[in-house]
Amino acid sequence: MIPELTLIVPFCAPAAEVADDAYRQLTLPGLERLLARAREAERERHDDAYLPTLPHERWLAARAGLPVAPLPSAPYMRLADGGSADTRTWACLQPVHIHAARDHLVMLDPAQLRLEATDADALRAAIALLLADMNLTLDAPHAARWYIAGVPFGELIAAAPQRATGHNIDIWMHKGEQERAWRKFQNEIQMTWYDHPVNQAREARGLLPVNSVWLFGQGALVDARPIADRMIGDDAFFAGLARAANATELAADTLAALPAELAYLVESRAAYSRPLEFGFNDKNGKRHGPWPFLFPALEKNRVKITRIIAQGIKRAFLRQAGKR
Repeated sequence: MIPELTLIVPFCAPAAEVADDAYRQLTLPGLERLLARAREAERERHDDAYLPTLPHERWLAARAGLPVAPLPSAPYMRLADGGSADTRTWACLQPVHIHAARDHLVMLDPAQLRLEATDADALRAAIALLLADMNLTLDAPHAARWYIAGVPFGELIAAAPQRATGHNIDIWMHKGEQERAWRKFQNEIQMTWYDHPVNQAREARGLLPVNSVWLFGQGALVDARPIADRMIGDDAFFAGLARAANATELAADTLAALPAELAYLVESRAAYSRPLEFGFNDKNGKRHGPWPFLFPALEKNRVKITRIIAQGIKRAFLRQAGKR
């Protein structure tokens, strides 16, 4: 039996203001080689330009049988980060950096913080009294992702950080009956961390200060349908779904030997007009692309790609890839 591969490639689109130029300049031989064999089978359609969730997350949630709006990513992310499985409601409290531009605020990609355990522990200690006063339970199985139990701020409409990254955050601010309570809590943390010794030391080391938090992904664990028998990828929501459904998690260098259906989430980043980078980091931090493993397996008929879930690929790029 030839294993069937679903390739999930998030963040395929450059920023809208440079997208046309970027698509003309992109050279993506690996992706183009795959797309040349493909035909468009399905396209997500909606009229809301400000959906708070990410397209690949919506696809994953629907495939796993989870709600899409609101999308309960936090309890699955917590599971992937090493938290225990329970039935409580959890929301992710993500440490972030918010940059003050000339006339608005912009949240940067949380990955740029490179937040490690020592700094995270000190920053949590600084807000411990605030958390205790509000009777909040905070679980921090991962240095860069913390989790609050319960629904202390009600049913907020909250965007995923990567959805709001790089934009004026006014349009992405949390909305709901208790949005003022959330903003007061967020503001208290911002004031506590402002000029905190941890942030002074971080800036001295050339790192961004951690100056705010972002709440999102609220929900509880429910039974999830398996997306595939085996899954490769270090995205927290994706990995959490794998664990919740008891799927086998594998390393990418085993791709050619897989005996069953597989889903592979490729980490990728769009950096304006620079070529998109598809790849993953192994356990030693070394970066790899998927193509060295993927194409030999395809050419030897040891794996078959049945779906490519790609966010933001324009029809013009698909046509261009088909001609090469």
